[in-house]
Amino acid sequence: MRLRFTRRHTSRRRSKTAGLVLAAVALGAAACSSSSSSSSTKPAASTAHQGYTIGFSNPQGTQPVLDTFQQALTEAAKRQGITVTSLNAALSVSNQVSDIQQFINEKVKAIVVFPLAGPPLVPVLTAARKAGIVVLGYNAVTSTSPITSAQQLYPYNADINQGLIHEGAKLAAQFVAKALGGKGNVLGVDIAAPVPSLHAFMHAEEADVTAASSGIHWLETVHDQTDDIAGAAGPVADALTKYHDNVQAVMAYFDGAAEGAAQALKAAGVHAVVVGQQGNADGIAAIRSGEMDATINELPYEQALIALKMVEDLVAGKSVPPVVHPPVQLVTKANLSSYVPWSTGLKEVADGTLTPPATLSANPTVG
Repeated sequence: MRLRFTRRHTSRRRSKTAGLVLAAVALGAAACSSSSSSSSTKPAASTAHQGYTIGFSNPQGTQPVLDTFQQALTEAAKRQGITVTSLNAALSVSNQVSDIQQFINEKVKAIVVFPLAGPPLVPVLTAARKAGIVVLGYNAVTSTSPITSAQQLYPYNADINQGLIHEGAKLAAQFVAKALGGKGNVLGVDIAAPVPSLHAFMHAEEADVTAASSGIHWLETVHDQTDDIAGAAGPVADALTKYHDNVQAVMAYFDGAAEGAAQALKAAGVHAVVVGQQGNADGIAAIRSGEMDATINELPYEQALIALKMVEDLVAGKSVPPVVHPPVQLVTKANLSSYVPWSTGLKEVADGTLTPPATLSANPTVG
């Protein structure tokens, strides 16, 4: 069965201080905007759900994967007669706390939140739950331990995982291990800010790729201080010098960091396998040009539809799996012809070709 989605994105803007709170946590995104937006256009569809609002706490509105998720969530909800209001925390935990409090004050029915921190958000999310608001985490769970009940997630009612820590890391590791023929040195590139979900993803990649063969060694994980291409290029260049160019693969936490690594490798005259994560337009272009070898496509427009279905069921008092793991895809030059651009996915969401799944499972099948 193919998941079906919709699209729409209206916005109001609110000025925010774009404070990057490294000590608390920041999301893997380019921190270059401090705007906030919300959708407020009257829903086109009339359904039994009409009349309530979902608040989306977007940790970084300029990040393509999160912007695409937001647009798809807004469009899909509109078709169900539901309004989505989105606020951009601009990588600031204090902004995110304020945004969630604003949602509480506005009496939204549900909040979808990609947390920039763990404990600092607990008081305001607890207040949301006490106010009768459904709280859906988006990558709130970073542990590999099984979650069997909603009680383990409190103050979240449930969580939709991006699929990176489990399936994504495994796919990337298998690709690298095969490309290296089971032998070689791997360098990791992680975000400098303490983002739980991204750190868990990188730890999983290290564990999976080294477990694939005793001949594969993880040299170390360097950190992108500015969360962009340039921020990755410098540390990778330093690592190449440190290890005398003896690096056969680089695995990065997002496509921009992978592109920065590729630039450093090219400047040093070193050929290595380069793998990123997201599957955004820039990453796909880098694979097409040969700058990158692979990426993990998150399919954010499909994740948004699954998130909407979870919210609708929770608001209706139905049970949902505590944690849902949407599928992700490994994209390489060999399968580029089957890659569906995110812009196409959003168009299908907008015209109603893609809609939320009829039922939920812990591992929904899409495609």
